[in-house]
Order: sequence, then C-alpha cells, then structure tokens
Amino acid sequence: MTTVDGDCRKAVEEELDAEYAGVGWWGSLYRAPRRRRWYRLVPVEEISGQQRSELAAWQARPRRPDLAPVVPGERGDQRQFAGRWFQVVCYETDARRSLADAIAEDEPADRVASVADVLRALPGWRDAVGPGVVALPADVVLAGHRPLLLPLPGWGPPSLRQVFADPERLAHLTPEAVRGLPIGDRTPGLYALGVAARHCFEALPDDDTGRLLQRIACGTVFTDQPRDGRLPSWMRKVEPVRAVREQLRDLTGRQVAGDHADDPSRLANALDEARRAMDPLAAVRSLRAGGEPRAAVGLAHAALVDRPRYDLLLLAAEIARDDLREPLEALSLLERAVQADPGRSEAYAEQLSIIGGLWSVLQGRLARATDNSFTQRLDATARTAFDRLPPDRRVDQAHDMARCLIGQGRLDEANTFVHRWLHDGKTLMWWRFDLMLDYAETFLLLGHDDAAAQVAGEVRKGLRRVRENGEMNPAEIHAHGMRLADLDQRLLQKRNRETSA
Repeated sequence: MTTVDGDCRKAVEEELDAEYAGVGWWGSLYRAPRRRRWYRLVPVEEISGQQRSELAAWQARPRRPDLAPVVPGERGDQRQFAGRWFQVVCYETDARRSLADAIAEDEPADRVASVADVLRALPGWRDAVGPGVVALPADVVLAGHRPLLLPLPGWGPPSLRQVFADPERLAHLTPEAVRGLPIGDRTPGLYALGVAARHCFEALPDDDTGRLLQRIACGTVFTDQPRDGRLPSWMRKVEPVRAVREQLRDLTGRQVAGDHADDPSRLANALDEARRAMDPLAAVRSLRAGGEPRAAVGLAHAALVDRPRYDLLLLAAEIARDDLREPLEALSLLERAVQADPGRSEAYAEQLSIIGGLWSVLQGRLARATDNSFTQRLDATARTAFDRLPPDRRVDQAHDMARCLIGQGRLDEANTFVHRWLHDGKTLMWWRFDLMLDYAETFLLLGHDDAAAQVAGEVRKGLRRVRENGEMNPAEIHAHGMRLADLDQRLLQKRNRETSA
C-alpha cells in the first residue's frame, strides 16, 4: 500500500497537528488551516532524486493567484511516521475545505458550482504546471473567490502502486489508460474532473479493484441505478440537469466526441446551466415560460416533497390560478404556504383574492351548489387570512374581503365592512373606486336604490377627476368604468321592472 492509512494516518495527524483530507493524484493530503498549511505525503520510494530537486525548486517559484504556494516544511521535507518515510510537500494556505469536501457535503447546486469553478481554473493550471496536469478533488482547495491547486511539478501519472492503492484514484483514470492505449482525444486532466463532476450527481462505486478496473476499461465507472443517484427525484427531471449528465456520460463513457473533448469551459457552462436549474423556482418558471404550466405545477409538487418552500408554493399557486384556471388547486397550495410560514402575508393576500374572485363570479351559486362545510371553510379561510394580514395591508385587501361577503349574501355585514374601510377617520377615500363600487353594490342588493345611485354618482365624478388629472393608470380607470357601467345597467333594469309592475 502506498497511501497513508490506519496507524500511519493517525501518527501523521498527531505529529503534523493536521487532519486527513483525502487521496491526491500523488500521495495523500492533510489540512492544518489554523497554521495556514496543507501537506501532501508521498512515500519516499515513489520519489526520485530529480523529483526531490524539482520540488525544492518550486519553493522559490513566483507566486500565482491560482496555485497554493509550495513552502519549506517546518521540520524538513522528508519525515518518518509510524515506521514509514514520506516526502512532505508543504503548502501555504488557510483554506479549510477541498473540492472533495464540497462534492461530499454540499447541496447539489453548490457542489456543481464548485466543480464548474475548478474547470475554469484548469487552463491556468496547465499553463503553470504543464498540459498533463491531473487534479483529484482533494488536490484542489477552496479559498476565497477561486479554487487553488495544491501543485506538483509536471510528473505525469503516479506509479501503478500508487494508482492501485486507492479506488478513488483509480476511478479517475481514463479507459484508455487502463487499457494501455494512447490518450487519444480524451485528456486525463479533463477526464478526472469529469469524474468529479459526475460524482456531484451520482455515487462513486465501492467495488473492489478488479471489478472497478473492468468497469473503467469499459467506460462504465458509474452506473445509472436509482440507488446511486445523489439528486432529489424532481431535479433529475429538469432538462439542463439531464443535458449535462448526458454530456458527462459522453466524456467518461466508452467514446468521447472529439470536437469538445478538451474544452473545460464548455463543460463548466453546462454545469452552470444545470446549477441554475437546480433552483426549483427557476426550473418551474422555465417550464411556465416554455408554455408548460401543468408540467410546471407538477414539478413544483415534486420539489415540495423534499422541502416545503414558501416562495415555491406561492409560485405554483399563481400558475394554478392564472395559467391553469384552477382556483381550488391554488387555494390548496396557499394553505400549505400558510402552514409553512404563518408569519408572512403574501399567501393570505392571495387567498383573499382567489376566494373573493370565486364569490364574485358565482354570486351565491357556489353556496347553493356545494355543501355547507365547503362554503364555511372558504368563509373561515377568508376571514382568517384578512385578520392575519398586517394592519397596513388590510386596506389593500378590503375589496377582496368585501367580495367574499357580498358573494355569500352577507349584505348587511358587507355594507358595514366597506363603510369602515372606506373611511380614514372622517375622510371618505373616494379614490378607492373598488370599495366605492362594492359599497354601491351592497346598497343595490339591499334594495336601497337611491343610496346605490348616489354612490355611483360619486364614483363617476371621481373617475372623471383622475382621468383629467392623469392620476391613475388608464387601464385601471377603464376597469372601474366597466364595473360602474354594469352597476348603472342593473339599476336601470331594476327601475324599469318596478315601473312596468
């Protein structure tokens, strides 16, 4: 075995005051960020005299912003741990995490973003180290706004003893390397990062060395079994995620398309698209914008299984109401939003708007067509929503609450309610045309035609005033004007019937 493990690993951690961080392309990595140090330990039998000289020369190289500086070790460059001698490569950085940590621990979108950043850094690393640079996830630390490579001179691949000592190192070998073939179109550095990228979506295999070799040689290091997935089920259905996974299968599979075989920026861009689509809000909006509102709501439901997000529930309710014309589905989603975050007001306002619209359209037929329990539930929901709104929001939603009361035939209550919310102290808010028309309608339905006509006249004068002064959007003026015309027509019809009688 050429990796540090067992008693030897424990001895290294104690003597270096560091923590094991993972296997690198050469040796094993340890972190000690409190002392601004990372260490790479390579068995001395793997390092020649010339390579030791090259390492020493790297300590004097000018610093680069994309490479962790190689510095002299505190107690020499060769040390013995648990009876074994190692070449110790010391790096100066206070980074606390590696790419391996991000891939293993972070949320899917965050680990994908980390790999995309590393892919964009790869061309600079090639310039600094050589075109054959290969970085395993533990060879890259995440510090500040850019990933840093823990560099070595351009030594090429490690010995077979090192490669076969750890399945993770073996898993990053290209199929051509395992089969003893020339590199071809697939470069080892990009391939290794392609494996790291696939690990963001799928679990690395835990097969023994022989079985793993067979799979790598055949270009099937990963399997597509559902149990190996590392994504929520809804996320696997999103098109940009599916597209980048297909691209990664091409890169790490049996064959690779030569046109883009060595293009890290193309893969990084595809990963960024997948990362953005891993936000359920963005994915649902994309489906909606693409003319698939039902699929958008379905995807929202699937994403909500993992996490009941308030903003996603609001968006799904909006699509159900506006695009699918399914207000009851929207109400169901809004009820879940209220349960997810009772302290926020948006869902209450939407509940009132939808219920008010239901009563406005059906005008009492809803109550007659359904059992009392359903109408009582709607009424209770509307009242609770209005009561839980902040005081400064209630005046904005008073019209919707009035529509709920009028629609149920609670006319006296509606009249009193509207009168209250139309007055700011002793001032009549004549410019609240929605409430003014509600007020007129309650009088009309209660049989107080003269009062209804008087309020309608005030609305007419008010609309004329805001039209002349340009104080209101023409579309709003038109909407209120159409509703006023309907009220006038109903008043006229009622008077004609009374005259005929």
